[in-house]
Amino acid sequence: MSNTTLFLIAVVVIMLAAVPVAMMLKDFLPRLLERSAGLDQLENRIYVLHAESHDLQNRVQSLTQRRNGQATERNRLETDIRKAEKQIRDLAALPPLFVHELGDPQAGLTKFVVTISQEKASAAARAAGERAAVNPIWRCANVAEVWAASLEGAKQMVEVAFPFKLGFETAFERSTGRKSVPKKPMTASRAEAAS
Repeated sequence: MSNTTLFLIAVVVIMLAAVPVAMMLKDFLPRLLERSAGLDQLENRIYVLHAESHDLQNRVQSLTQRRNGQATERNRLETDIRKAEKQIRDLAALPPLFVHELGDPQAGLTKFVVTISQEKASAAARAAGERAAVNPIWRCANVAEVWAASLEGAKQMVEVAFPFKLGFETAFERSTGRKSVPKKPMTASRAEAAS
């Protein structure tokens, strides 16, 4: 047999063997390609999930920091609330202070502070058997803030508002000693703190 015949026989055998291999590749090749494409998709999905996990970790860290900041703020506010409640209890335990204002706060006027009481007048009326109604505010501390140009003017204003003959006793405590535009009138808590 010649080389050409052997070559032709080899070609025929290869072709006969190639047909079943081609049929097998026809069945397996698309599945193999699909699997390799699925791996690419899985790889891409892994990258996406990795990026999302980093994003979630950053969000968790920021939320943790925010929670810690809010806990600190809550603790500070609770401390402030406890202090305010203590101040309220302390102020509630103090007897009330009534502040009477005489005159208008204006520039150039001086503020004089006067302690006022009607204790003896009510006691004398009760001792004399009178049933004179005494205003209950006189059982507590009373202060008058008098706005006047001078001490004499302040004394006159106090005598008109709280006359001695009705049993009022007055005692000038102090004056601001300056003539300026007055600030807000003193409230009961400010007057208590000042004395």
